[in-house]
Parts: sequence; C-alpha cells; structure tokens
Amino acid sequence: MNQPPPRHPAFRPRTVVCERHELIRFGLKRVVSEVVDIVGEANDGMVATEIIRRLRPDFVMLDVDLDILNGVEVCRRVVQELPNSNVLVLTDSYHATKYHNQLMRAGARGFCLKSSGPRTLFEAIEQTTRGLPYCDPKITQLVKQQPTSSAPNSNLTDREIEVLIRLDLRNKEIAEELDMKLRTVEKHIECILAKLKVPTRTAAALKAVQLGYVLLPKMPGRDPVTGLSHEQTVAELQAELSIANEHLKALLRQNELLKEALTDKLRSQGKDNP
Repeated sequence: MNQPPPRHPAFRPRTVVCERHELIRFGLKRVVSEVVDIVGEANDGMVATEIIRRLRPDFVMLDVDLDILNGVEVCRRVVQELPNSNVLVLTDSYHATKYHNQLMRAGARGFCLKSSGPRTLFEAIEQTTRGLPYCDPKITQLVKQQPTSSAPNSNLTDREIEVLIRLDLRNKEIAEELDMKLRTVEKHIECILAKLKVPTRTAAALKAVQLGYVLLPKMPGRDPVTGLSHEQTVAELQAELSIANEHLKALLRQNELLKEALTDKLRSQGKDNP
C-alpha cells in the first residue's frame, strides 16, 4: 500500500470539531489547538455537515452521538463530498462499539475515546491527519474479540463470534453493523444456539459472558448520583483541567509581563536618579 508523503513539520490541518457537549467541546479545542487550527465547531449533525461543506477542512473530529444527523451519516456525507478530509471519530465506548463497522464503511479514518486522555488523542490525531488508520486499543479490544480458551469445543466461527457478542442488539441492528442480510444473521444465531447447547438467545448471551466475552455495545457504568457515565465524567474532568491550564498559563504570562514592566520602571528610575 502506498504511504502518504511526509508532511512539513509546520503543517497544522484546518479542523472542524463536532461535539454536542459544550464543556467537552470547549476543553477539547484548548487541547488540540496545540497541533491543529480550529476553523469551525458544531454541536449537532446538521450544523456540522453545513459547516464542513462550507469550510472544506483537512480534518474533522466527530462525535457519534449528535442530534438531527448522527455521526455515521455525517461521516458518510463528509467522505463523499470531501474525500481528502480525514475523519477522527471521538466518542465513548457505547457508540464506538455499536457503530464501529458502519463508521468504517462510511470512511472514518480513526477512532478514539474521549476518556483516553491527551497522549492517546495526540497519537490519534497524528496518525489520522496523515491519512493513516488509527484505533484506540480499548476499542480494538472490544470489537475484535477472539475465541476464548474457556470454550475449546464450541467451534464458533469468527463470524459467529461477531454475532454472539452483539446479541443484545436487535437482529436488524446486527445486520446493519456487520453488513449482513437479516436472514444470514438469523442463521448464524441458530448455529450459535446449537453449538453452545442453549435454547434461547438470552441464554446464549449469558453463556458468552461466562466464557469471557464482552457483549456489545459496551454499556457505560454510571454515577448513581449524577447519572452521568464514568467516561462522560472523565471527559468533563479532562476538559475542566485543560481550561484551568489555559487560565494558569494566561496568569503566568501576565505575571511575567508585570515583572518586566516593574523591572523596566525600576531601571528607568535608576537612570533618572543617578
């Protein structure tokens, strides 16, 4: 496969950030502005599509959980209209694991969790803006699950495992995510039930968990008081930290300017009073 040409070190891709949560969007802009030029932002899918179409950015950071148009449809439209724009999906485990394959088919270049932190985010940006694929290891671990050693005699195929770990979804949703016909999904489920020796899909899902698989989409743990998912809480804390860091930098710069002004004033007074 041909590698993209190396970029000039000063290259800062023109970027649009699409994130529905204002605090996270605000903090995210503060973090990524070190390496990209933010030229636009949006909090819903329709606005995102219109801004991207008008500004024609090099790079799009896209949440999946958007109003009016979800991230899958936004990604599809962006890639169709601006094939040279690279899309990094920045979302949570639930949406990443529910729509991963659909986003891949829509043309998403990279996947990163909001809760992963700046180091992983910068790595994702570096790869994705160069036109290279990137997937947060935590997402890969969930969507590319391998046969477990606990079930050596089940003889499940890779495709059956893909269906098995999605049994919490409706058949139609499984078909959309795995790009299968509905009848094919039904046949796979029949084979799974027979191989696992269980009577129902609910029993098969329970058996899957017992065997060490993680059912998708990955349901988020939630704070019992706030109702927010743990990932959302972490993402908001990181946003608040980045904003606080910006304020601290501004105060330090102001302090340096004051010191310089005071030094200049004292030096001037020393000259006036030899």
